[in-house]
Amino acid sequence: MVEKKVEVVGLEKEVEMVGVVEVVGHYTYTLENDNKKKILALATRRSSMAPTIRTVATYNTHQEHTVDFFGNEFTVTVTRSTSVITRWINNVQYYNHYSSSHPLVVGVGVQWTPAGYHPIYLCDNCYYADPSPGSYYNADPEADTLQLCVGTRCLVIQLSHCDDVPDELRSFLTDPRTVYVGFWNGQDAGKLARSRHGLEIGELLDLRNYVQDSGGFGMSRCSFEEMVEECMGYQGVRLDRGISMSDWSAYELDHEQILQASVDAYVCFELGVWVRLWEY
Repeated sequence: MVEKKVEVVGLEKEVEMVGVVEVVGHYTYTLENDNKKKILALATRRSSMAPTIRTVATYNTHQEHTVDFFGNEFTVTVTRSTSVITRWINNVQYYNHYSSSHPLVVGVGVQWTPAGYHPIYLCDNCYYADPSPGSYYNADPEADTLQLCVGTRCLVIQLSHCDDVPDELRSFLTDPRTVYVGFWNGQDAGKLARSRHGLEIGELLDLRNYVQDSGGFGMSRCSFEEMVEECMGYQGVRLDRGISMSDWSAYELDHEQILQASVDAYVCFELGVWVRLWEY
């Protein structure tokens, strides 16, 4: 009987149901040909799903959310509190020290409100010529949020609403033993440096320069959606331009913003570990 390799992600339970001959690499299974159609059918059904987010708790200092990424859940903490930031970093470093066999990999994302941002609505009793609520112009906008992801823990820091940032964050972002990875992130380090907090970050790798497609070709010109589909097997995971160009300086980020920002950082972490970036 002919054996073929089929790459699937997040289908561990389903794969066990139809029988696994061998596990190879990152979610790559060698399956008997009879089972191939079953696995592909499951993968197709899974690809029709989409990441979802739900709020778990809201506190004075932060919010806790859970994101379901095709059956894999991770937590998202949204905060502007120095104490919450410090606690998140301490927890991540503790668990990584005792449970990880490789150097710390951090998925990183940065968001800012675009220059000349104008909301799409007008307030009651406003004339069209009046300045719209929240409108302003900044030729070189600074970072409004910083997203970090390690494992199943994501942190969204609302930099534009932080009175200060803890020294633990500055140390965390400049640790020479840590690998920092994002997607299409050529401006991110500069945005952080020019922010009101003057944040520095170690060498920030762009995932596009390290992942390869199934044919062994580079994906430096591929979109986020194409990279996720090729490397993780999920369709339709895109970075929506409308969300990317929204108001990231808002005091309360909406679910769409939090979901997109956290998925961005989560995917970068997952694929950063998959390609073993610490070996480069």
